[in-house]
Parts: sequence; structure tokens; C-alpha cells
Amino acid sequence: MEKDLDIKLYNEYLDGNKEAFELLYNKYKEKIQYFIYNIVKDYQKAEDITQDTFVYVMQNKIKEGYTFKYYIYLVAKSRAYNYINTEKKRTEINETYVLHEFNSIEQDVADIVTKNEKQKEIINAINMLEDRYKNTIYLTQIEKLTYKETSQILGESVQNVRNLIHRGKKELRKILIKKGFDEMNKVSKVIIAILCISILLAGGVYATAKIVESFSGKAKMAPTFTSKISSIDTNKVWCGTFNLVWNDFMNDVIGEKIEFEDGPSGLADELNKQTFTVNELNSNSYYKIHGIASFDLKNKIESEIKEKFNEDSKILDKVEWGNSEAYVLYSMLKKEFNYLEKFPTLKDNTFGDSEEKVKYFGIEPDTLQNASKNIEILFYNSEEDFAIKLKTKEGEEVYLYRTTGENKSFEENYKEMLEKQAKYTGDKNWNKNDILNIPFIKITDEINYDELCGRSIKGTNWYIRQAIQTIDFELNNYGGSVKSEALIEALRKAVFETGRKFIYNEDFILYLKEEDKEKPYFALKVDNTDVLVAGENN
Repeated sequence: MEKDLDIKLYNEYLDGNKEAFELLYNKYKEKIQYFIYNIVKDYQKAEDITQDTFVYVMQNKIKEGYTFKYYIYLVAKSRAYNYINTEKKRTEINETYVLHEFNSIEQDVADIVTKNEKQKEIINAINMLEDRYKNTIYLTQIEKLTYKETSQILGESVQNVRNLIHRGKKELRKILIKKGFDEMNKVSKVIIAILCISILLAGGVYATAKIVESFSGKAKMAPTFTSKISSIDTNKVWCGTFNLVWNDFMNDVIGEKIEFEDGPSGLADELNKQTFTVNELNSNSYYKIHGIASFDLKNKIESEIKEKFNEDSKILDKVEWGNSEAYVLYSMLKKEFNYLEKFPTLKDNTFGDSEEKVKYFGIEPDTLQNASKNIEILFYNSEEDFAIKLKTKEGEEVYLYRTTGENKSFEENYKEMLEKQAKYTGDKNWNKNDILNIPFIKITDEINYDELCGRSIKGTNWYIRQAIQTIDFELNNYGGSVKSEALIEALRKAVFETGRKFIYNEDFILYLKEEDKEKPYFALKVDNTDVLVAGENN
């Protein structure tokens, strides 16, 4: 079986056979790249993230019970969402290659699509499908993953996976019907044929030895403080700016919890809990506003964030300004902090299992101890279980908790840290033989929460066009800074008043009754044309 062969090759790689992993790489590289491309919409990024995915799989052993295929798609999804392109540019599938190779697909498909014009129509139709439809169909129909595995990779329920497959095929049929494609009984085979071809993306196969690049400044962005940190998440980051715009959208625009007409959203459900509000912030550290997407609003935002924070926006130009049907909700958070004393810079060193060296700051026995006044020890239970707090001139508190944090939210880990602090009875004083090593950190990242976009909001004529968040964070031996923006652009769908349709062209019953009597004196059930008068043109 395929999964047995995959695991056999993977185990051989763990035993030192590098060629075994190269076989797995050559087998899955193009498939993973196609899957990632459907998320990031950029061939170069898809190629880079594919390499990054294989690096992670090489360095992190597969969990027991996982197949290689299931595991690598989980990692690919996690990596890809770090690089989502909020411009939503839709690069076409490699059309030249598809047109060249198309006639080698199943004969029944070739019978349907025999001219370049028809080929282009189907390719364009598939490109018009929403990404969640394409990837769901791809994983289940092409990769033959189970509904359960697909649901866990995509973060959907099993039932929603079934719904996405059904709706995806239905949407493709609609698109093709509009294009005049009339042999609809073969659409499903066309989908699979095109998907099989389209995964053969341009570019050669790289040797395993060349998969060494890492990507700096990127972290998977968590939308809420209560979002779980899974075992495959790497460098996860959260900032409350998106919560602020969601709260305003829910409270001031929709007026109730936000749900979607096409089914549940775990992300929306978490955001609806409003676990983070402006009450957690000083008014000097954030800015927020919302209104119709006029150029006056854009100018107002730009002017006021410049005045308050001396900052420019990275995301305002993404909005369709001047559209009276669009509504914009915007927030910015800006923080800068400095330690009481500067920390010494230490020798570069490795982090985790990586051989790459990174910059560190802190205190060692042979460095100046002045910066020890920055440190408050919360607890020290072991070399793998400790926490400190760093003090700053501005009153910001920097907590550093040594833990994997897996399978818990940031909130749960924070509570756990405070509970350990409360129970700790050991030495909380900094001693001259103590060692503190903290890596320099720099994050510049942006995400569009696709799960929230393009879906009609239940009970309203609103849908979210884009839901963007940026985070810029830096921590060094002087202190640090946080800048984060968030924006929701919502649009109203046109609502047309339509008359009710009292059309008796299906089964019906007719009754006759005298006006002042209780019961009818005549009844007729009509369910076919035998009792109906034939039309004149029959």
C-alpha cells in the first residue's frame, strides 16, 4: 500500500538513508506545491514554502499514527498560512502546459473538450472556484485522503468537507453552464482531469540537500488570545487589533453575533466571544475608527495615526475607497518600551534543533550585572520550566515563559504561568552565577483571514470582502516595539424586491365552496396534464 511504502521510506531516512527522503520529496513536491499555491496565490512563494515544509518534516519526526501524506499536508497548510497574500492576486494555472498535455487525459474528457476555446473555458472556470472548494476537492478526489484527514488539514468539520465538495462541484457546473458547456454529466471527471494536470507546475525538482533555506520574520498569526497552539504550529503570534475591529463590526454594524449563511465558522465563533476588548489597553496605545469607505475617511485615518503615532498604514491602500456600498473598520496599536538598563549582547548561538546561529542578549557570570535590575524571577522549576518578567521604563511588562505551549491557547498558557508563579516558593533573587539568554526577535507579517471572507452574513445583506491584520514586533537588548494594524472591509449585497410567485405548475388541490357554507362541495387534486387543457401550439 502507498502509505506503507511512504512510512518505509521515511523510516529508512531516519536510519540515515538520505536517498529515501529524496524519493518522498520527488513524489510529493509538486502536489504540495499545488496545494500551497491555492492558498498563497504566488508560484515563487509556493515553491519556497514547499521547500520549507520539507525542511520541517525532515527535522521533526512524524507523530505516531500519522501517515506521511497526512502529516506533510498538515505542515504545508500551517506553513502556507504564514505567507497568505492579502492582495488575492489570482495567477492562472499553467495554461500552456495544460493545453499541450490535455489530449492525453481520459478519452471521455478529450471527447468533450476538443478545441482550445473549450479548454480555456474549463481552466478559467476552475480558477474561478473559491480556494476552499479547490483544495477540498483536490485532497479528497486526487490525494484520496479521508474526509476526516481533510477536515483536520483544512480546519473544517467533516460535514463541512462534504458540503464543500458538493458546493464546489455545483459551483463549477453553474459556471460552465453560463459558458455554454452542455455535457454536464462529465463535469466531475473534467475537474479531476484538470486538477491532475494542473499540479504539474513549472520548475525542476530540487535535490534534498538544497532544501536548506529558512524564512525570517514570519510567524503564524493567531486571530484570538484563545486560539490553540497545535503541535505543528511554528512561531505563532497574536495581537489584539483584529479583535478590536471585529468587536466594532459585531456590536455597531451587525448588532449581534456574526454567523454565515453557508455554515459555521470556528474562527467567527471564537471572535464572537469578544475575549479581548479596549478595556485591556491604555487609550494612548491604540486608535480605531469605522465608517463608509469614503476618501474622507481614508484621509482622516492617515492624518490621525500620523499625529498620534507618527506612523503610516501598510493596508489602507488595499480598500476599495469611494464605494458607497463598502464599510471599513480599522484599528492600529503602537507600543515602544525600554528596559531599565540595557542588556549586554552575547555570543551568537543556536536555537532548538537548528544548526543556524542567532543573536542573543542577556546576562552571564562574566558580563556586567547592571541589567539584573530588569529581571523579576517568577519561578524556576527546572531547565525546561521557568519564567521571568522584564521591567521597563514605560511600565510595560515582558513575560518570558519557557514551554512548548502545545495544545493550549495563549490564554491557557498565560494562566498556567501565573499559577506556577503563585505556587513557587524558591529563590526569586538574581544570583551572580545565574545565566539569562534571550534571542533577538523580529517579526514582520501580514495575513488575510480567508475563512471570514466572501461569505454572506446570516440575516443581513453584508459580507466581508477582506479581513487583514499586520504585526511588526521587535525585541532586542534595549527593549522592544509592537505595531499592529487590522482592517475589515465589508460590502452590502444588492437587495432587490421581488414579487411572490403564485404559479400552479406543479401538484395542487382545488376546492369549491359556497360563500356562507362551512364545507366545500367540490375538490380536485391535479398532478399531471390529463385533466389540463392542451396549449394551442402543441
